[in-house]
Amino acid sequence: MKKLLLLFLPVCFSFVGDDPVEALNGSFKMTKKKYGDAKEWTISDESLDVKVFKNGYWFNAKLRPGNKELNGICGGRYDLKNGKYNEYVDYYSWDSTAVGSVYTMNYKVSKEEYHQYGKMNSVKWPNYDVNEVRTRLNASEPLKNDALEGVWLMQEGYWGGTSRFGEGKYKGFSVVKIFSYPLVVFAYYDAVNKKFDGGGVARYQFDGQTLTETNELWSWNMSRRGKTETHKITLKDGKLIQEGWEGKLREVFAKAN
Repeated sequence: MKKLLLLFLPVCFSFVGDDPVEALNGSFKMTKKKYGDAKEWTISDESLDVKVFKNGYWFNAKLRPGNKELNGICGGRYDLKNGKYNEYVDYYSWDSTAVGSVYTMNYKVSKEEYHQYGKMNSVKWPNYDVNEVRTRLNASEPLKNDALEGVWLMQEGYWGGTSRFGEGKYKGFSVVKIFSYPLVVFAYYDAVNKKFDGGGVARYQFDGQTLTETNELWSWNMSRRGKTETHKITLKDGKLIQEGWEGKLREVFAKAN
């Protein structure tokens, strides 16, 4: 009996559990890629191309070469099961038929790099090979206060005009804001009707009261790229209240589960 147990134990311990979603947390920029039937790697050009992971949510945005025009934005949720990365698409500006899809890919992650490879499938890109290598973004200084780190979902929004979150053009919309230092990213979308309105990317710093964002992408008006804005932040009863634009902006977010 003892011999049988000794033979059985190594088999038991050879099983490895799924990685927690936090294993991918971070912000990454594209280094090299192979798409479709390409045989050789394409080195990433000068355009902004970032992918952000945080606590089961992902976001990807890219600018065209020259960094003056939006190439596209997509995102949603993810999990890690059976050694695979499963990407659930909630918004996809390049091709709305991808919304609602789940793409299962291989992945590798380290302190320096993230690599994913597999296939996506949409009307525009059927059975399409995707192979991407990204380098982790480093901050120029430590984050002063990490209270904003995580994923936040908008509950209220007002921007000084006639538009309000949940009304008019934004009826049925969701807004997700992801803080994954050194980046903060966000997207406005309606997953049910496969609509995408816009999104943004900024480098951020937070001192406990003031959020400082330096825009790298703001799809509604790319002239804001490179501009730095400050916002008053109040954290109360599990909510994030963001105010700025000289009183014209007020947004209320709740932490995603």
